[in-house]
Amino acid sequence: MPTLPLFVFGTLRRGECNHHYLAGAYDRVLAARLLGFARVEPLMIAREQSSEVDGELFFLTPATYAATLRECDSLEELTPGSLIGHEYRRIAVRVQTDSGEFVAWAYSRPDAESDADLQPLIAHESQRLATDR
Repeated sequence: MPTLPLFVFGTLRRGECNHHYLAGAYDRVLAARLLGFARVEPLMIAREQSSEVDGELFFLTPATYAATLRECDSLEELTPGSLIGHEYRRIAVRVQTDSGEFVAWAYSRPDAESDADLQPLIAHESQRLATDR
């Protein structure tokens, strides 16, 4: 199963206070848009049909991929070994860039779900997290 880039829209962006979680852990970043989502609070997104969220798409290095996601999951207070926490959920989404469309991870409101065709990615990541503990 391929590793997915990480779409960020808030404090993990370059120049923001939590970017240090990603600094040195990626080899490429692209400006990106997440269609069908909206900011429902300054640091929270949820599905909204005709909206979009601007952000950055980080391609994490293979050597730091698991550790970086684990640290970002901890920042977002996801339950260890899980993709969901009290305030956030990590889901697979499709993002648009000038280089085309990518499937990526994003942190959303806990009631958001990945599209049905992306559920195998969620199942694989859940299994990886369970064995990575």
